[in-house]
Amino acid sequence: MKKVEFYEPAGCASGICDPMIEADLLRIEHMVKDLRERGVSVTRYNVMDDMPSFMESFIVKEAIATKGIECLPLTIVDGKIEMMGKYPTDFALAKWAGLPWSDLEIYAEREKREKTVLFGVGDEVKGNDCDDSDCSGDCDSCG
Repeated sequence: MKKVEFYEPAGCASGICDPMIEADLLRIEHMVKDLRERGVSVTRYNVMDDMPSFMESFIVKEAIATKGIECLPLTIVDGKIEMMGKYPTDFALAKWAGLPWSDLEIYAEREKREKTVLFGVGDEVKGNDCDDSDCSGDCDSCG
């Protein structure tokens, strides 16, 4: 299996997080647990608690030097940066971790369900998303 590392920003030091950030952190926490249970080596480093780990990694120091702290979180798989500035989807993370296709299908289906719940997108995609009663359906003409 692969080695996955997350280099993460300080987080919610004030104790109050944006609900979307908090949900993303919870999702990643569950995904890390899931990957570890499947035998994947996953390590999380927080800039506030694990600064020596940040300083020991050439790839992390280079990313921060060129992109700034905004490059965090960094997702590194087997020494290669796979994602910068945001957390990967569960499907992408499972794929990078080398999980078998049968597991990838589970993550893909779960993401599809979550998008449906979060964004209210049902099985039928509406022809337009305009709210105006006089809209023709060509949303470029709504205004």
